[in-house]
Amino acid sequence: MTEDKNLGKTLTDFEDSEGINMADLMKNFYKTGDTDFEKEIEVTIVEENEEGFMVDLGMKSEGMIPKKEFEEGQVPPELKVGAKVKVKIVSTYGQPVLSYREVIEKAKWDALQEAFKNGKRIAGTVLRAVKGGFLVDIGVDAFLHISQLDTNFVKETEKYIGQSYEFIITEFDRRKRKVAVSRRKIIEDEKNMARMSALENIAEGQILDGAVSKITSYGAFIDIGGVDGLLHIGDIAWYKVKTLDDLLHVGQTVKVRVLKIDRDSGRISLSMKNLAPHPWESVTEKFPIGLVMKGIVTSVMNYGAFIELEPGIVGLLHASEYAWNDSEATFKRELKKGQEIDVKIINVDKENKKIALSVKKMFTNPWDEALRRYAPGTVVKAVVQNIMPFGAFVRLPDGIEGLVHISDFSWTTKVKHPKDFLKKGDEIEVVVLEINPHNEKISFSLKHTNPDPYKNYKVGAVVKGKVVRCTDFGAFVKLEPGVEALVKNKNASSRTDEYQSLPKEGEEIEAKIIKADMKNRRIEVSIKKLEFERERKLIEEYSNKDDKPTLGDILTEE
Repeated sequence: MTEDKNLGKTLTDFEDSEGINMADLMKNFYKTGDTDFEKEIEVTIVEENEEGFMVDLGMKSEGMIPKKEFEEGQVPPELKVGAKVKVKIVSTYGQPVLSYREVIEKAKWDALQEAFKNGKRIAGTVLRAVKGGFLVDIGVDAFLHISQLDTNFVKETEKYIGQSYEFIITEFDRRKRKVAVSRRKIIEDEKNMARMSALENIAEGQILDGAVSKITSYGAFIDIGGVDGLLHIGDIAWYKVKTLDDLLHVGQTVKVRVLKIDRDSGRISLSMKNLAPHPWESVTEKFPIGLVMKGIVTSVMNYGAFIELEPGIVGLLHASEYAWNDSEATFKRELKKGQEIDVKIINVDKENKKIALSVKKMFTNPWDEALRRYAPGTVVKAVVQNIMPFGAFVRLPDGIEGLVHISDFSWTTKVKHPKDFLKKGDEIEVVVLEINPHNEKISFSLKHTNPDPYKNYKVGAVVKGKVVRCTDFGAFVKLEPGVEALVKNKNASSRTDEYQSLPKEGEEIEAKIIKADMKNRRIEVSIKKLEFERERKLIEEYSNKDDKPTLGDILTEE
């Protein structure tokens, strides 16, 4: 302070005097020049009016913090009469103008800069969704990429709006006033810390309770106290699991056993099936030979079907064990995947984990009585079951099935295909030709229900018939339906070449059987031989008379 003796009073350097303006006074107040205007000073609020807050600067003139520097209705509550606050001088022309907003914004940016530098967490609220992510209020507006909100893919963005979380700053540009934040990194860091902590307290073989956190096509991830372990689909049950949808769901609590821990990678392998003994350990006690039970067909192959007796236990029903007769055809026709079926245990191989099943052995074997009931030559009724190019399968009333070969359809007709003779479902009479109970085979004949017409034709017998067709080497004569005989040209007549005439189609002839091949179904006849024998007989008859005729007379008479 200086004294003016002329005035008789003491003046301060800040009192208004001629030739000194407010800017000069403010410079004198801070003693450091123009740059001091950017510094923060602490002031006391002495009055509030519509324009703003009046503060005591320690001078005749008071400074003002204008309310217009804040958005309407958002004046900080700490600005009130009597409060001491830090401000920045923004104008000294006229009444000094002070800014509280710049001070608090600077404080915010300083804090954010420090948090970014040191990797500190900051609190923030998700304001709204924007392109590619969200706008977050962390004191200033910051961008949160959608991939940085959570460790899982975010589908429903609406449920995050208005929620408050902790974030870390991943990008910071104070000059451009751009900030990017992440929540995902915090979650991942927490999980890693929890994983490391949990790994220290987990041992292989340990049984733990966990919660299903994620389900994939190859298994499920189980949270076992801050760390996720993989429950592979093959370790869920002793039986083959195709899909997890019916067994597990997210959030479900399950009990698991720790199979393996890789502490370097942090991977943990879990199992549910190892909590129970392998079902094959007690298979001989649970599935004794002779037991009849229900099972489910899980798959059907050409050679048989796999039947699930209980989860983890599957047996094989071979096609030959399905029925006593025509088993494979019946098997393919009747058995379907997913079908429930009664089966009988016929063999258990615990070491190789195999069970043999049978359906037919639940019933009496019809072949046990077959030989007594169906001796060769027995005529029986049967129903046509199936027609093949080589014959027809027929079934007897007791279920036995056998074959009528195409060669046993007819004595006289050459059958090209069995379907020309029979159709499925026909009831026919057949004769048992051969039976082999040991091999479960029986053969039948249609033609043996009638006598073989070829047996009626013996060598030396005289037959009559009509010529049905002529060839270069002879003529074929129909003796009866289905039976023909051949007259070769050389056996057509006993007359000389001059008088000899060959048979004509449609001509009735009489001849003698000179060959009868039953095996190949061939008959050969001779007109010539019959004529010769008859001529010889006439000569013998006339030679016994007193008045013997000449050969010419005999021939003339003949």
